Amino acid sequence: MTEARGDFRRSAGVLCAVASLAAAAGNPGCSRAKDAPGRTDASSVGGTGGASAASGTGGGGGGGAGGDAPYAIAPLAPARAFDATPDAGAAYVYFTGVDASGRAGVFRVSARGGASAAAIAVGPPFVAPLGIAASADGGRLFVADPGAGGSALDDAGALFAVELPGGAVAPVQGGEGLRARGLEVAHSADGEVRLVFSGRAREGGQPGVFSVPARGGEASAIATGSPLVDPSGVAVARGGDVFVCDTLASPDGTATIFRIEDGFVSPFATGLHVGYPCGLALTRDEAALFVLARDVSRGADEVVRIEVASGARSTMATGAARRDEPGGLHRAKAADVFAFVDAFVDDGAEEQGSVFLLSQ
Repeated sequence: MTEARGDFRRSAGVLCAVASLAAAAGNPGCSRAKDAPGRTDASSVGGTGGASAASGTGGGGGGGAGGDAPYAIAPLAPARAFDATPDAGAAYVYFTGVDASGRAGVFRVSARGGASAAAIAVGPPFVAPLGIAASADGGRLFVADPGAGGSALDDAGALFAVELPGGAVAPVQGGEGLRARGLEVAHSADGEVRLVFSGRAREGGQPGVFSVPARGGEASAIATGSPLVDPSGVAVARGGDVFVCDTLASPDGTATIFRIEDGFVSPFATGLHVGYPCGLALTRDEAALFVLARDVSRGADEVVRIEVASGARSTMATGAARRDEPGGLHRAKAADVFAFVDAFVDDGAEEQGSVFLLSQ
């Protein structure tokens, strides 16, 4: 095992639920909170077992463009998924995961539900595709794969661009060797499209948040080192502030969300029980940050809404108990519509996770 894959093994938490992919990526371990150890069985995309729809205001769950209207949560497809994003207009949801034969890749399902997931790009070069984000024009997806290897990619992770609708995959130059995990598409002050992602520095391996042009180019560090320990999911405000979720930054084993402003890192929210990659996204008006977490008392997922200005929190339950392996969450670029995943697999492999849509 290479040093890079050893590092990935120690911090790719949600993949502990997927034995076949774990083996392919160097048998990664779990970095989820201490309260609920990860599971070790596997199921398949498009197999049996979904999740029931749920809705709730959670004492103020509305927001964004829809004001106080409640959000509804609906399952779209059963899947072994890690992260999900709607396209710009929220017609489709794309997600990273593993198919029935254990091959990692990118899949698509209609945002209306009622159909099985379709493969967009499956197999090599993907090894452990944790993060996914969509371009604003709908023409490309971007994938962070901390397990991607080979001499051409420095055997320490890579970023990939997936062309739509055909599914052609190409590495994003500059993203190799940084063990990329969670990512988002952002625009710089001069209008350049950039990928903002969590990972580790090539030299010294310090955890950090980085940026690279979406067309490829030299990567730059936004913030590295302490207080970051194991950053995964990221969300980017229009003004350039970055929110990043770190699963191991709190001494009690819960997650901390940091806000990075002009390179300065400060705690924004603490005490969250999350999965890996941690899912978070800003509402379209940037008034609130949505975080996919676990309600420890119920043993089930919940979406936590955190007001950016005040830090006040409210929650939305996502459905049945024992669905408690939350993964990624992203918002459509042009709407307050969110996609997220739960990678739950029970001890008998009779149930599996799902891809969900959260909308008003």
